[in-house]
Amino acid sequence: MFKSNSFLTLIVTLILSNIIEKILFLLFKSRAKKRLLENKDLKIVAITASYGKTSIKNFLHHVLKNHFKTYKTPRSVNTIVGLVLDVNRDLPKDTQIYIAEAGARVKGDIKTIANFLEPQIAVVGSVGEQHIEYFKTLENIKNTKKELLLSPRLQKAFVHSSANVVPSEKIEEFPNNLHIVKSNLDGLWFDMELNGKVEHFYAPILGSFNAINLAAVVLVATHLGMSVLEINEALTTLPQVEHRLQKIEANGKIIIDDSFNGNLEGMLEAINISSNYNGRKVIITPGLVESTDSANILLAKEIDKVFDFVIITGTLNANILKANINEDKVFVLKDKTMLETTLARTTKSGDLILFANDAPNFI
Repeated sequence: MFKSNSFLTLIVTLILSNIIEKILFLLFKSRAKKRLLENKDLKIVAITASYGKTSIKNFLHHVLKNHFKTYKTPRSVNTIVGLVLDVNRDLPKDTQIYIAEAGARVKGDIKTIANFLEPQIAVVGSVGEQHIEYFKTLENIKNTKKELLLSPRLQKAFVHSSANVVPSEKIEEFPNNLHIVKSNLDGLWFDMELNGKVEHFYAPILGSFNAINLAAVVLVATHLGMSVLEINEALTTLPQVEHRLQKIEANGKIIIDDSFNGNLEGMLEAINISSNYNGRKVIITPGLVESTDSANILLAKEIDKVFDFVIITGTLNANILKANINEDKVFVLKDKTMLETTLARTTKSGDLILFANDAPNFI
């Protein structure tokens, strides 16, 4: 009898605790909403995408910050709980442009964020099968991302063509006539059409895929009144994104830190950029994790074409990579604690070293 009563008390306590927690959150959310509405001049830019939303946020903040009092959500804060906390705790009262990410795990998540933030400007970037385990189909992902367009105060939305949106007066599909002129170890040059005219842009970041993210930035900045000259001046000082095709020069070596990139398309882009280097090229990689054998075979064959020395970290894909790369230039490193020692022994000044989907603590 005593055990039964104790169990019942525990259940009731948990239920009450959950109810109280929800009530407190609703109060906290209401306070955050009030803070947003009190700033009558505040423009909110909300960004969602399967790939690149954090990059778009960071790039846009850099471009806008010298022209507006701009604030962006920290790190990868992109849930309703995180955004409510950010608005209550950290959003400066005199902010003119608030740039926020919107992420989702289930249908309705982004709609909740859109109703809370009520962004006047929305960006829906590239949409793909990222997190398809939650959404089951690509169509569900597209529909969830497009929930951002339900913002009650929406004035303008820039939506990537992969989302299959129907353009309207408020909704513009992008990129429009985007042309990548050049992408190498010195940066990215691209052209895009603005108001019927082809404009030229340059940014000192690596990766042709970033042209899509930067196209979104250019469109938002133009919508907010910046000129092409002002945008270009800001882009030329754009900082690199850490661990995503980040170029580092140390001890006479060029290091490309692409350790946070684990998809085939991105890794192939890193290999392609490395191919432009005239000196000796070294790659450190475990291959593709949670991917197919055919994808790792394709990756291995591209690695074999470009690199002079290949360090395979771990044993997960070691056999399949070794089978498709010239064995004379392959070294399998089972113990990653030995990587720094291995690199000191096997690389020299003048080498390019690519960390692809893997990096030690000393990077």
